[in-house]
Amino acid sequence: MILIFGGAYNGKLEFVKEKYNITNEEIFFCTNEDLNFKKKVLCGLHIFTKACVLNNINSLENLENNIDILKDKIIVCDEINSGIVPMDKLDRAWREETGRALQLLSKNSSSVYRIFFGMQEQLK
Repeated sequence: MILIFGGAYNGKLEFVKEKYNITNEEIFFCTNEDLNFKKKVLCGLHIFTKACVLNNINSLENLENNIDILKDKIIVCDEINSGIVPMDKLDRAWREETGRALQLLSKNSSSVYRIFFGMQEQLK
C-alpha cells in the first residue's frame, strides 16, 4: 500500500499519476461511504471518512476488514488535521476519524508521501 496525503489542491493526484504511471481509468474518486476496491487508486479518503461519520458508520472497521485488499492500492487523502479545531461536533469527529484512518493506513503502508505545493516528502 502507498499512502499519499497533503493539503487540498497541492498536487497529490498529479504526483500519483506521474510517479506510478496511473491513468484516469485506474482511479476511484470517493463520493460517499462506499469504496471501489477494483481500482488501483482510491482518491479522496477524507470524503469517505466524512460520509461514514455522517452516516454513523465505522470507517476504521471497514478499512481494517479490507486491509489485505488495500495492500496493492495507492490511497490519496487530503490533510484535514492541521489548523484550528472545528467548532462543529461533526467536523471534529470527521477530523478525528480521518486522523485515525491515516494512522492505520500509514502503519500498513510500504511508502507514505506528503505532498506540499507539488513537492514530495517521503516519510516512510
